[in-house]
Amino acid sequence: MSERTSTAQAPAVASAPTRRVRQGPVMPIGGAEKKGGDGDETILTRFLELAGGSSARIAVIPTASEEAAEAGERYVKVFSKLGAADVEWLRVEQRPDANEEEALRLLREATGIFITGGAQATLVALLAGTETMEMIRLRNAEGVVVAGTSAGASILSAHLMSGENFLPENSNDAAPRKGMVHLVAGFGLLQDVIVDQHFSQRGRLGRLMAAFAANPGLLGIGLDEDTAVLITNEGMLEVLGSGVVTVVDGRNSISDYYEREVGEVLTVVNSHLFMLGPGRRFDLDSRQPIGIGEGQA
Repeated sequence: MSERTSTAQAPAVASAPTRRVRQGPVMPIGGAEKKGGDGDETILTRFLELAGGSSARIAVIPTASEEAAEAGERYVKVFSKLGAADVEWLRVEQRPDANEEEALRLLREATGIFITGGAQATLVALLAGTETMEMIRLRNAEGVVVAGTSAGASILSAHLMSGENFLPENSNDAAPRKGMVHLVAGFGLLQDVIVDQHFSQRGRLGRLMAAFAANPGLLGIGLDEDTAVLITNEGMLEVLGSGVVTVVDGRNSISDYYEREVGEVLTVVNSHLFMLGPGRRFDLDSRQPIGIGEGQA
């Protein structure tokens, strides 16, 4: 490829709508959401309201955690204290467990499904492609809210970063480099979107840029800790919690990803970056914030 071709700026094109499967509310959370019982559990309270409030039946999926039982019991206590009618956690120690009727029953009866944090690769290995995953998709399509925190947030999309880094450099607080992230298939509740978490706290802009440089057209969403986005079936995104949501639109971006060698720093140009504070909204179809600009504060 010539130098002229690799550096030329393509004319801007209109953003096509972000594809959506038939879905109910989806709530990715950036991790470390407040749950100490001090009345400041804004994110978890909103999740519980969407699940039915005092009549909510919550299914907790702690599969990603190294201490799944401990994580499951922790969230049982949190949601019970917040007023849920019933809270149970899903027991999946091996992949065949995710195809058992007991797991499917729990999800079938739930009015809200919550996926905890831990290792993204574990979620993929034990749940991706199983009947549990299909039941989560089905229940969400029926209108049941599905939330995930940290690794549980990333698995909600069709693509996620597995956490593997094939370079000697740590992907946190780093320049975008070819090969620094590895994308694998997620649950697919969100299409054409990739979610990263602990975003500002761990300096993850570089790895998010590297991910969609290799996959042009994706919308990147970086979630700070104690920060979430609620995404409705109309394609509206609302920021919840105390931090910032970073949105990177790669529809018109150009990179030299396929000209670089593994480990080399990438150039990415003509991307659009939005930083949204609590309460702000973003239209996934137009890929534009709502109520900001055009003379509005």
